[in-house]
Amino acid sequence: MNPINKYKELFNSLDFTNLKIMQTGFKICFCILLISILFLSQYISIKNLFLFNLGLTIFKFSTYLFIEFIICGLVADTIYKQLN
Repeated sequence: MNPINKYKELFNSLDFTNLKIMQTGFKICFCILLISILFLSQYISIKNLFLFNLGLTIFKFSTYLFIEFIICGLVADTIYKQLN
């Protein structure tokens, strides 16, 4: 079985509640990502090093949070399916 098909099947078989929590988390991460892009675009025009560091830190945080929502959603779904 192709690994990509395996992951597609895994995401398609998610419980509705876990999927909804993951989607909400993705939306939150996207909003945080837009804030970081705003700071980084302001850095281009103002050339303030603080804005660059702040934008980069927020970008790293949003990426980390996005990955955490994926991993925790999959783990919670796996545990839920094993208990039922």
